[in-house]
Formats: sequence, C-alpha cells, structure tokens
Amino acid sequence: DVGEENSQEVVEKGDVAYWPPGRSICLFFGPTPASRGPDEIRPASPVNVFGRIVGDLERLKRVRDRERVRVEKVV
Repeated sequence: DVGEENSQEVVEKGDVAYWPPGRSICLFFGPTPASRGPDEIRPASPVNVFGRIVGDLERLKRVRDRERVRVEKVV
C-alpha cells in the first residue's frame, strides 16, 4: 500500500504518478479540472510522482475514454 508521505499537490507536464485514493497511475500532460490556472497541473488529490513521459505529449490529447495506452520503462 503506497501512502502520501512523498506526495505532491501540483505536478509538472510529463510527470507519471501514482494516485493512492484511486489506486491508479496518472499521466499528466496538461491542466486538470482541479488546476487553478492555465499553467498549473493539479491532481484531484496528492499523487506520488515516480517517472516522466518521454516523447510527444500532444499524442495523449487524442486518447479517448477507456482507450488503452502502453507504459514502458526506458532503460
């Protein structure tokens, strides 16, 4: 079980994070409904950032609801 000891309320474009309340991985590529301005990226609640997106973030804007995406570790 991952807690919120290292969690963040605001993240950066390209961050990959774990969202404990939803037990989900989040890919941040732009403002969210919780953001307080056009340049802020704020999750619904604090998240634990553990990675970065490498590549074209604009492609994520074309992903539809419930569409699958592949997340791979780059070494």
